[in-house]
Amino acid sequence: MRIQVMPDALASRVAAGEVVERPASVVKELIENSLDAGASRIDVELEGGGRNLIRVVDDGHGIPGDELGLAFERFATSKVDESSDLVAIPTLGFRGEALPSIAAVADVTMVSRSVEAESGAECNVSFGSDPQVLAAGAPSGTSVTVRQLFRNVPARFKFLSSPSAEAARVATLVSQLALIRSDVKFRLTVDGAVRVNTPGDFDDAVVLAAVYRVRDPSALVNIYADLDAAFSVGGAIAMPNLHFGRRTHITIAVNGRLVQTYRLTYAVERGFQGFLPDRRFPMALIKVSAPLEDVDVNVHPQKTEVRFRREGLIFSVVENTVKDALGKRAAVRQFSDTRIESSLTTSLEGAFAMRRSSGFEPATEDSNTNGSEEHQINVNGDQTPDSTAKSQSTEQLTSPKRSSPQPPSPARHRDVLPSLRVLGQAQSTYIVAEDASGVFLIDQHAAHERVKFEEIRAKRARQASESQPLLSPQMVDLTPQRQVVYSEGAQWFADSGWEIEPFGGGSVLVRAVPQVLAERAATSANAAETALVRVLDDMSQTDERGSNADTMPWSERLLATMACHAAVRAGDSLTLESCEEIVRLLQECEHPQSCPHGRPTMLLLTGEALEREFGRRK
Repeated sequence: MRIQVMPDALASRVAAGEVVERPASVVKELIENSLDAGASRIDVELEGGGRNLIRVVDDGHGIPGDELGLAFERFATSKVDESSDLVAIPTLGFRGEALPSIAAVADVTMVSRSVEAESGAECNVSFGSDPQVLAAGAPSGTSVTVRQLFRNVPARFKFLSSPSAEAARVATLVSQLALIRSDVKFRLTVDGAVRVNTPGDFDDAVVLAAVYRVRDPSALVNIYADLDAAFSVGGAIAMPNLHFGRRTHITIAVNGRLVQTYRLTYAVERGFQGFLPDRRFPMALIKVSAPLEDVDVNVHPQKTEVRFRREGLIFSVVENTVKDALGKRAAVRQFSDTRIESSLTTSLEGAFAMRRSSGFEPATEDSNTNGSEEHQINVNGDQTPDSTAKSQSTEQLTSPKRSSPQPPSPARHRDVLPSLRVLGQAQSTYIVAEDASGVFLIDQHAAHERVKFEEIRAKRARQASESQPLLSPQMVDLTPQRQVVYSEGAQWFADSGWEIEPFGGGSVLVRAVPQVLAERAATSANAAETALVRVLDDMSQTDERGSNADTMPWSERLLATMACHAAVRAGDSLTLESCEEIVRLLQECEHPQSCPHGRPTMLLLTGEALEREFGRRK
């Protein structure tokens, strides 16, 4: 074929493919126009999954009648002009292609009245025809009705999913847009049934509860953005007792624009690190505010992706904001009747004030106890009688070298945790304590693991990691998989207190181990080799980017694994003084309610539950 200029009708259908993939694409473009028009209420109606009918009605400022036909011309827009900075664009849509692209593949009717006009106008465009504008009575705002989508593009129509599947995509999209704009009332009706209905009352936690049908909104916490900061984060998050097997409940917006970004999603997961079990993901609504010139939104035809000039800075702001929000609402899981189903929530305003949750399913517990299988080994790693274990464990826990971790930022959990009175040890695994709230069961391994983790992390941050030279260096033969893991993180091992050097072939020579592992490494001839191999095997679950199942980065997972091997085990017999020391150190931690791998450190049996079980209360 000879090179020739495409006819306008064909060019319009080709261009439409960049903007209109399916009914959800149409809904997205129309809602974004409504939001840019200042709407406070948006109603979306769907029939036949959007194939038969899509209608979007808003109460925005509307379009003057003499501009209504012009809105369907390609590249016609009211959002940019010659003086506009195309890098710093404050609106959601600006290409001027949405309406003409939709009208090229559907029968479109738009009715609109601007707030200044006494009457409105109606414009009809059918599959790329010339706009036909008539006078019409209408309320202020705009209504766009789209019928017979893709009737003139059979190939695209054929690849649409079933009506129910397309309706589900639209419902997901409207839900996400409703989340990021809690100031706007959204209503989605699918074949006569209301699927989404939000109040539009500016409360992010309320809209999060409405969209995801959370029956106890008190489990959701608002994050308030710092309006004076150039980079800030607002939104809402759910407490860690509500978690999911996929990332679908994480919604992220940048400057009011719904975006898909792996990096910021990962930042949210990092913020929840240590609060959730492995392979579980949070519910979060994250709204990032950044200078317009720092965000490039013109990198994708559908504007679903953005590029940041200072991505690392935004990443850290998101992560720290989520951590701070969780830090002020530390949760201790509690027994209720015969199963765990509620949480005891603490805050700086009401120290350790109990509330009972209703309607939540219990969070899934991870059956892997990270070291409980070694219950026969006492605190120092050998198999001496209980009396020896007691004295050695006490010495380890009270050693001056084992001081509490460096105090974190002002909103510390120790300021709000209760002052527990330790009663003793149960089944050589759980520390039993009490306060006015009830009886606490503390997992001695998980609690001590948290203490050790924050201790060695604080030392590494101060570049004060301590090593213990071995009396006799130990040669360790590494499997190919272990060699790969070690080579990827050799510098992290060195920074954490390991002194390891290559010894030819697949072998390394261990000359020193971190001080936190020294007690166990001194108990047997090959203890250092055993510790290194176990750490490498645990680290093999993580790739070089840190994208492992529990979202913990490589370096932090190394410290968590070291803490796990340094902590007391389930089955270790502890003296009352050792139990009290673990509890005291735990209360000094930044995040005492869970171990670094996300398992809870303590459970609460409330006084109310005890009275009910003993018949003292109905």
